Amino acid sequence: MNDDIEKEIIAILLKNPKDIELINLNPEWLSDSDCRALYMAMKSTEDTSLMTIFGKAKTIFGQMTLGYSDLITLRSSAITDAHLNELVKDLHRVYAENQLDQVIQMYQEAPYDDNLEKLSVAINSVNSIDERVDDGSIGAEAEELRYNLDHPVQAGIKSYSQLDTCLAGGFYGGMLFTLGARPGVGKTAYSVNLAAQMMSKNSKLHVDYFTLEMTKREMLNRFISRDTGVPSTVLRANANGLKPVLKQIVKQSSEKMERLNLAVYDQTKTLAQIAGVIRRHASEAKQNEYIAFIDYIGLVTVPGFKERYLQVGEITRQLKVMANEYNVPIVALTQLNRGIESRQDKAPQLSDIRESGSVEQDSNVVAFLSRSSIQDDIINLDVRKNREGMLMQIKYQFNGQGMKFQELELDSSD
Repeated sequence: MNDDIEKEIIAILLKNPKDIELINLNPEWLSDSDCRALYMAMKSTEDTSLMTIFGKAKTIFGQMTLGYSDLITLRSSAITDAHLNELVKDLHRVYAENQLDQVIQMYQEAPYDDNLEKLSVAINSVNSIDERVDDGSIGAEAEELRYNLDHPVQAGIKSYSQLDTCLAGGFYGGMLFTLGARPGVGKTAYSVNLAAQMMSKNSKLHVDYFTLEMTKREMLNRFISRDTGVPSTVLRANANGLKPVLKQIVKQSSEKMERLNLAVYDQTKTLAQIAGVIRRHASEAKQNEYIAFIDYIGLVTVPGFKERYLQVGEITRQLKVMANEYNVPIVALTQLNRGIESRQDKAPQLSDIRESGSVEQDSNVVAFLSRSSIQDDIINLDVRKNREGMLMQIKYQFNGQGMKFQELELDSSD
């Protein structure tokens, strides 16, 4: 049955190449290697001629069993694309159920916490397939607008005051906020400060932090360092050498972190795993009580996509879709191209985003961190794209040892 679905989908796409932009299909759902190669070929080329697609597919998968004449026959078998989305949904369901069966077996053989987490993600993936379908109605939105005419509008999640002003009230539902910087400038430290600021202003806020570069312990050290001023390097290598009073402060801070609605994931590496956690928690949260951080886009893996730019495109598209679907903000960190370092003007630009233009395209807000050329401990946050607010530069004083960003007051001339 699965092979029939896959070939019917590919046949429709070969006959109607533009339909590929209308579906949400992950190549790993395709179990047939020929079908997967053909789909990836169509996804990665603008030339929709059958010969080009065939050649590209053979480059992707050298052991293709389908010949060019088979593709002609396959394309001619497609009658209509009216049911394409239903076919894709059926394919997704078959894949998700197969994955669930595998994870159930894994958990039965080894009932450990990491396998339990995988089981939860797999169950959530199956359940999410038949979730709410958008019928195009704007009735609920119109009703909400009329209500807001006579009632205060609920602001977004608060962080730093100037940033909240820039974002027209805070981090709002549906926002994909992309934060870019060169290595060593302080992307992770700034995101830790953002999360800490948010949680200090809303005790009900649930934060999911996905760290693909550091361990859970390293991230905890950074949160505690930001809270106490004790350097994270000391917490890592010489915590037992602290004075008794500092040990007590660190202990209290660690207990405080446990009480917060903060979850840190250092073993959740693929887009599907990250999406599973976000969907589960976002679906349970009330408005302005959930946010996710991904550190960083360049380390997230998407099985089935060979070219990195296609992976990044899929990552940002899925993050934006989830932000919209669950009305939650998502913060994604990204690296900038090293070419910025050879320029005379070091101020980051949108074109400096590494690997894919989709990051800029899918993001509601794009902001860059860079060091001040005048003062080493000053970090500039330049908001270069903002769909719902203004563009501006915000200055912070950064204490690297204490892992703390403090927003500086605006000059009267600004």
